[in-house]
Amino acid sequence: MSIISFKQVHYTYPGDELESLCGVDLEIEEGSFVAVLGHNGSGKSTLAKHMNAILVPDSGEVIIDGISSRDEDKTFEIRRRVGMVFQNPDNQLVANVVEDDVAFAPENLGVPSAEIRTRVDEALRQVGMYEYRTHAPHLLSGGQKQRVAIAGVIAMQPKIIVLDEPTAMLDPQGREEVVSTVTRLCREKGMTVVLITHHMEECIGADKLVIMSNGYIHAVGTPREIFSDIEMMAREGLAVPETTKLLYELHNLGYAVPLDALEEDACAAAVAGAVKQ
Repeated sequence: MSIISFKQVHYTYPGDELESLCGVDLEIEEGSFVAVLGHNGSGKSTLAKHMNAILVPDSGEVIIDGISSRDEDKTFEIRRRVGMVFQNPDNQLVANVVEDDVAFAPENLGVPSAEIRTRVDEALRQVGMYEYRTHAPHLLSGGQKQRVAIAGVIAMQPKIIVLDEPTAMLDPQGREEVVSTVTRLCREKGMTVVLITHHMEECIGADKLVIMSNGYIHAVGTPREIFSDIEMMAREGLAVPETTKLLYELHNLGYAVPLDALEEDACAAAVAGAVKQ
C-alpha cells in the first residue's frame, strides 16, 4: 500500500523558466526504504520537499498517508507524519544538551512532559546515542550530530522519515553510521524511509531506487536492476558501486560474472568463482 503518491506533479520555482518537476508520477510503499539518485539539478531535493508540504505542486497532487498536500488545513498533520533531516546537522541542533535538543520538537507539539521523557530516551536508544544524552551537541562528531538530528525527528513519532543528502558533509564513518541507523529504523521499526543521496554505496540495501534527471523520473527499480544497467547510469552521469564497477570490468575482459552482486561478500564470491573456472 502506498503511503506517498505523486500524481502528475509539476513544479517551477518562482523566477525560474524551467520546471524542476515535470509531471512526476511516483508511488512509495509503506514501510519501504527508497533511495532517490540524480545529478545536481535533477529535482531530487525538490521531490523531497514535496513530501512534507514544504513545497506544494503547481499542478498535479501529492498524497501523504491519505492527505493531499494541497489541503492547507492539514499541513501541520502532514509534518507530524513526515520528519525531515537535512544536509547540515548543525542547522537542526537548537539546544546545548543532546536530550534537550531531541525534546525540542515534541515539546512544540504539546506532548506531555512525562511522555517527552519516554520519547527522548527511546529515540536516543534507537540511534545509538543514549549514552551521549547529557553531552553538548557541538562536541560530537558529524555522524553523531546527524544521529541526534534523526533522534529529534523520531521523537515526533512520524510514520515517514525523509533524509535530504544527510551524509553530504560527513566522512565515510559518519555516512555509515547514518545509513545503518535509518536502515535499522526501516527494517526493525517499520518506518518508511526516503533517502536522497549521491553516494551509491548508501543505496545497496534499499528496496527501490528512483533515478531522476532534469525534473523527470528516468528509472525505477531494485538496486540490482538499476546498478546492473551500467550504460544507463553512465548516460545519467552517475557512478555505480565499486563492486558493480569491478564486476563490469571483469565481464568486459571475458569473465562470466554477474553484474548484480552488490554486497562486498557476494562480489568477492563471484570473483573467486570466475577465477577458478
